[in-house]
Amino acid sequence: MSPSGPTLTGMRPAAVVFVATSLLAAACSAGSEPAPTTPPAPSSTTTHPATTLPAPPETTTTTTAPIRTVAVSAASGIPSEFVAAAAAVYARAADDRNLDPGVPAGLIDYLAAAGIPSEIGIAALRTAVLDDGTTVGVAHTDRNDVLLTVGDGTEWSIVGARAAGAGDVWFGDSPHMVLILGSDARPGQDPLRFHSDSIHVITATNSGQASILGWPRDSFVPTPHGDLKITALMVKGGPEATRDQFRTYWELPVEGYIVTGFRGFERLIGVLGRLLIDIPRSLPTQEWFAGFSSGEQRLSPTRALDYARTRKGLPGGDLLRSYNQGIVMLAALRMVQTNSIDDVPDLIAALTQHVTTDLTATQLLQLGAIALELDADAIENQVLPGTLGRAANNASVIFLDPEADDLVTDLREDGLLEPQP
Repeated sequence: MSPSGPTLTGMRPAAVVFVATSLLAAACSAGSEPAPTTPPAPSSTTTHPATTLPAPPETTTTTTAPIRTVAVSAASGIPSEFVAAAAAVYARAADDRNLDPGVPAGLIDYLAAAGIPSEIGIAALRTAVLDDGTTVGVAHTDRNDVLLTVGDGTEWSIVGARAAGAGDVWFGDSPHMVLILGSDARPGQDPLRFHSDSIHVITATNSGQASILGWPRDSFVPTPHGDLKITALMVKGGPEATRDQFRTYWELPVEGYIVTGFRGFERLIGVLGRLLIDIPRSLPTQEWFAGFSSGEQRLSPTRALDYARTRKGLPGGDLLRSYNQGIVMLAALRMVQTNSIDDVPDLIAALTQHVTTDLTATQLLQLGAIALELDADAIENQVLPGTLGRAANNASVIFLDPEADDLVTDLREDGLLEPQP
C-alpha cells in the first residue's frame, strides 16, 4: 500500500459526527499519554547516525553556490526509513536543487519559508496502525517542528507539518472539503444502502477557519436517477452517488465521504465520553424518546443520538434538525480538542472502527490534525434554506430557495461561509 494516499478498505460500517465528525469526531483511546510541550532533544548516546543526503552534482564550479545539505538524526526506536524520508523533505526545503522527495510542493514551500537549519533531530514519533495495516504518525523535532507521516511498514511519506515559528500549518492543500453522511440504517442493516438522514459538507483551512453547511434530507433536486429527494441517493447508488452529486450538480470539490449509522454514532460519542453540549432551545418529546431542555448539559451517547434525530414539532422541521446536527458536530469537535496532536493517530484509528470512508489515510490524518487548529466558536454552522412542498407523486419534499445557490457558491469559492448577519 502506498503511503502517499491508499484508500482505506474493509472498514466496519457504522454512523455520523463531525469528525466523523471530521473531522472529525472521535477521540484517542483512553490511557494515552500526551507528549510534552517541548520534546526532549535526542540523546547523543541513543540516536541513529545523522542522515545527510548526497547533494546532486553541481552544474558549474565558479558561479553556483554549494548545494545546502541537512543532517537529520533521531532517537533510538524511530525507524531509519522515516528518518530518511524526513531528511529528504528538509533537504529539498533547504535547497530546491536537492532531489525531489515526491511530496506536494505546498509542503516544501511552507517549510522553506520557515527556514531550515543544517542539523535537525527527531525527538519522538507517535504512531497507530489502521485496520488495513497503514501506519499513521506524528513526529516532533528538537526545534519543535511537528511532522505528519504515513507509512506502509517499509516506506514513509511526510504529509504535513507545523513548523516552529510559522504562523499557520500545512496539513494538506487548503481548504479541505468533506461530505459527512449519517445513515438511518438500524443495527444489523447496511448503512451504505439506507437513506442519509444527516447530510453536511464540512470545510477547514490551514489558517484555522472552518464551516459546516447542511442540506435538508428532503431537498428535491435533479439527479442521474431523476428528480429525487437527496436522501434517496444512498439507496440508489451508495455514498458514491451522493458524493458525485455534490461534485457534479453543485460543483463542490469534496475530497470524499464519511458515513456512519446509529450504532457507529453512539460508539463514536462513547469514545469521547458524555457529550458536553450547549442546547440553544428546548426540543419537544418525540414518539420514542423524551425531549430536551435548553442550556449546557452532558448527554449520553444514546441521548446525543436522540438530539441529532429530533425533527417532529420543530419550527422548520428538518431544516432546524440539520442545524442541530451541526451543533452536535461542534460539541464533538470541542471535546476532541481537549487532546494533543500526539493523540491524532489514535483518534484516526478509533474513527475508522466506526465509519466507512473513501478518504485515504493521508487525508484522514491531515483532517484529524487540522481539527485541533480550529476555533470552534468561529465556525459557521448554516443550513440551505428551502420551502416545504409536494412533488408530482405527492411526496413531501423541500424545494431549495434561490438563496441556497448563493450559499453553495460562497462555499465553493474559498471553502468558507460568510458569517450570518
